[in-house]
Amino acid sequence: MTRSPDSLVPSDSGQPEPEKRDDKALNCWQGGEANLRAATQVNAVSASSYPPAIMPIQLDLFPGLACPLEAKPATDRNAARVNPARRDGVQGGGTQRQHIDTTGETLFGPAEATPTGREAYKGETRKRSTEAEQGVGGGRSTVEPRENRGEGRAATSIDHPKLGKAAGLPPQGKAPPRPNRAKRKAPARLDNARKLQRMLYRVAKQQPERRFTLLYDKVCRQDILQEAWQRVKSNKGAAGVDDVDIDEVREYGEARFLGEIEQELRNGSYRVSLVRRVHIEKSGQPGKTRPLGIPTVKDRTIQMAVKLVIEPLFEADFVPCSFGFRPKKTPRMALSIIAEKTQAGYSHVVDVDLKSYFDTIDHELLMQLVERRVGDVRVLRLIRAWLKAGVLEEGRVTRPDRGSPQGGVISPLLSNVMLHEVDRQWCRGDGTMSHSVVLVRYADDMVLLVRTESEARQAWERLQSQFAALRLVVNQEKSRLTTVEEGFAFLGFEFRKPPRRMLYMWPRKKACQHIRDRVREVVRSFPSSASVGEVIRKLHPILNGWCTYFRVGNSNRIFHQIDWAVQSELQLWLRRKHQCSWRSARKHWNYQFLYKRCRLYQMVGRVSHLPGLRRTPPEEDGRRAGCGKSARPVR
Repeated sequence: MTRSPDSLVPSDSGQPEPEKRDDKALNCWQGGEANLRAATQVNAVSASSYPPAIMPIQLDLFPGLACPLEAKPATDRNAARVNPARRDGVQGGGTQRQHIDTTGETLFGPAEATPTGREAYKGETRKRSTEAEQGVGGGRSTVEPRENRGEGRAATSIDHPKLGKAAGLPPQGKAPPRPNRAKRKAPARLDNARKLQRMLYRVAKQQPERRFTLLYDKVCRQDILQEAWQRVKSNKGAAGVDDVDIDEVREYGEARFLGEIEQELRNGSYRVSLVRRVHIEKSGQPGKTRPLGIPTVKDRTIQMAVKLVIEPLFEADFVPCSFGFRPKKTPRMALSIIAEKTQAGYSHVVDVDLKSYFDTIDHELLMQLVERRVGDVRVLRLIRAWLKAGVLEEGRVTRPDRGSPQGGVISPLLSNVMLHEVDRQWCRGDGTMSHSVVLVRYADDMVLLVRTESEARQAWERLQSQFAALRLVVNQEKSRLTTVEEGFAFLGFEFRKPPRRMLYMWPRKKACQHIRDRVREVVRSFPSSASVGEVIRKLHPILNGWCTYFRVGNSNRIFHQIDWAVQSELQLWLRRKHQCSWRSARKHWNYQFLYKRCRLYQMVGRVSHLPGLRRTPPEEDGRRAGCGKSARPVR
């Protein structure tokens, strides 16, 4: 086979010597001369219509390699910035090696200096791809015939690389989640009544000795009366001596009702009505009753308006040891203080009980304490009229000279004003206790926690003298000195702390008996024609409220007993309804039927311990367990 004279593969007889054109081109490039490779026979062949099959020259020195191994010369950075060169040694108008994606060809040809940036389009309008001329950047396809392309220029295509999911590549790790920026809600606008309370509280806090003399005009404001009516309406109280309840006021017209009250307050024609007295049974104490005074709806609305105005003045003075009938104060907070202090070493307790506290409040002494902050004569006249209001009981009217009627809207605030004189002698304004004694008070129920027995006796003697100065009577039968090991009762809970054990608290027997009596009363009030669903719907709020209050202690065992009592009471009611035997009633209306199918409220499993009563895991409190039993702590 004869070879073409233009072939790149030399024959055995006519193979050139190794000095060849590559060394010569390298010497020319290093000397700064023009690239002579463009004039060699390679470019002439590459310009032809059929690209030749290039075969590398095999050297004898290194068999199997296409070129001798030479170290790449070091590049001078300063020279590279002035005369940038390509990685293959071609610069300026030298040859370029290009790859065509559509045909897989590799072309060699002379390159032209391609202007970039503003030089490419300086002085003329930039053309679109459909109007561009042939050549670099033109609208021609790379598959058009080679004869139609620009002379001396290889086919060029602009390929935009595909990245990520578009290129079919696997995901590179987990993308960071986008921040879920919820729309910022606008702060809720306070009503005018709340703004007034905040303003009065700030001023009273900054000026502890100030007496406020302009308060009556704020009581008469329509927004204050409207807020007072909303609170009275939400309480759903009973009717007073005029037999007017909340529903009748709605039928009469709320706006008309409040307008008449405002007019009476402004022109001074308002007069206090009598208080209707009823007796209610004490929970867990059969045979004993508690007197309750019920004012009229109009009196309750005006009392609530006065309370909204004067309550911030006294809240600025109250100390943190008081938790009863105060805004943002709950019985759970008082229980938490007791659990925390008993765990901290306060082992002696002074349990104090006042005898008929609300019925023994001295009016003159109470008004003196109120006048420390309230200087408006008309507001003081209203408070004194409510204290002196006559009581209607069994058709007879009495005028008391002591006490504040339980059931009145303003009575809890006045009771806290009276007992604040005791609080501030045991607790400082910053919340710290004095004389190593911790006082926890909820209305007229209070306990003193101390570390030693001598301190307990001193605190008890001092407390009795304070009550005598306030003309209050201490119930000697219920008040006592005790320890946490013996146990004490407070806010419906029994407290006891055995030696080297944690504090235990559970519902009292009175509270358990009260909920049983309440469930029995509700269930037996339904006739036999009612459905079990109606009875359960009536029981739900009662059981839920009792469980929510007592769930903070060690109450799971008590909850089991209450659930069993409720289930037995419902089974007894169903037995009487269907006239069946007790055995049949237990079989048909069992646990699955009442608690799973009928959705009866279940207390078991709803215990939520206070922070001071939570049991820590063994690995956190130093305990070690072995053979399935917990060992004693290492001390």
